[in-house]
Amino acid sequence: MISGMTTTQTGKAAWIALVLVILLVIAALIAWLVVDTGQIRSRLEAGLGEALGMDVQIGEPLRFGFLGGPSITIDALEVTKDGQVVATADSVRIGFVASALLAAQLQPDEVHIKQPELSVVRSRSGEFNLYQPDSEAREALSLQRLQISGARITYLDQATEQEWLFDQCHLDLHQLRHGGGVLAQLMESLAAEGEVRCDTLARDRFQVSDVVVGLRGENGAFELEPISATILEGTLSGRVEADLASETPGLSLEGTLSGFGFGAFMGMLNPDQVATGKIDLSLVLDARGKTWQALRESAAGKLTMSSGELTFQGYNLDEELADYAETQRFNLIDVGAMFLAGPVGLAVTRGYAFSGLLEDSEGSTTIDQMISEWSVENGVARARDVAFRTPMHRLALTGALDLGKTRFRALRVAVVDAEGCAVVEQRITGPFHNPEIEKPNVLVAVTSPMFDLVRRGVQAITNAECDIFYNGSMPHPDR
Repeated sequence: MISGMTTTQTGKAAWIALVLVILLVIAALIAWLVVDTGQIRSRLEAGLGEALGMDVQIGEPLRFGFLGGPSITIDALEVTKDGQVVATADSVRIGFVASALLAAQLQPDEVHIKQPELSVVRSRSGEFNLYQPDSEAREALSLQRLQISGARITYLDQATEQEWLFDQCHLDLHQLRHGGGVLAQLMESLAAEGEVRCDTLARDRFQVSDVVVGLRGENGAFELEPISATILEGTLSGRVEADLASETPGLSLEGTLSGFGFGAFMGMLNPDQVATGKIDLSLVLDARGKTWQALRESAAGKLTMSSGELTFQGYNLDEELADYAETQRFNLIDVGAMFLAGPVGLAVTRGYAFSGLLEDSEGSTTIDQMISEWSVENGVARARDVAFRTPMHRLALTGALDLGKTRFRALRVAVVDAEGCAVVEQRITGPFHNPEIEKPNVLVAVTSPMFDLVRRGVQAITNAECDIFYNGSMPHPDR
């Protein structure tokens, strides 16, 4: 009898507790409905503005939702700094933990930003318009999900005058969290996993499409894998490891770009240029530093390019070399930057006019084979085995590219004979944006056609030993 009464009382107590919970939830929902949206909008504008150090305007009344959990939707968000619009978003939806509302707490657990547009500017002194480092401690963060849909981001580096466009980018992160504190403490506890996708990354005529990056990390150590994209009609695959929690942050990356189009590459220099062939590229690189400059100066690794047959319309290299004794107009640096250094040459010779090679309009050049191997140490890329050959000639490159100081280090391009001796060479030194280009230096008196000199060899003509310019793996033409 007593046992039966106890069971009945327990059941009643459970029902009473359930009814109380329901009543509390209903009360919370009613409070959610009758809340002063104008007051909350003003508080949000002030709070976000203070956190960002900018002016924040919310263009439409807040919308409150219940499906999928309590939420606030902010429409027509605009962020300005010094009177300039730096960010907008069509809408920002913030979802909250329902149980926290019972304790009168707004605890966000999901954020979805739709159609944001962001303008990031890095000044000549290295400061960003959206980020001002400070020593204030941040509160801990824990989001079940962060989504960004259809983002459009422009990035302008005023020091280099480079501008990038990131279009139709999508971010989907899960379990994004950190323990709060100052920046160093925040990085030590940062964790997330998810994926980033962008339809297009572009600068001038250079474009990367179909970018997909997987991301996962814990305690500030992140892996970006897999990484895939389409570049110059070729397929990019790779991975990156980033240690953000270390006192000296580090990056380690490796990747391959298979079958990128020589024609697409040349088209970046001249849209009317016609070229064919495929090139393979691989890169392994490690770097450490708190700034991009420090990362460049510490970079170490290797870069390798190779190809089969390449063709270039509108210019006959062999014919130009054969007539060199008469014309003296050939510019080896044009050839070296485009054929030998490849994408590296394009990147570092920005602003240099490839006039000698691109203004001709007759004939064609066939590159039987090309190899370009570089080692990187302390931010300096050194040519280890860099050469190509045509049916009649072989050209090679030596020297280095100082990526940290953005300068050429005695870069030399030469036509070499069968023994690797230089017949004619040209040097380029100085900063990438304004290099000093010497005139081609004829090392042997050219009294006969260049091809005959290359075939017979410098030593056979001068009866003297030569300093070997090239002793790499590229064989001399058979002819």
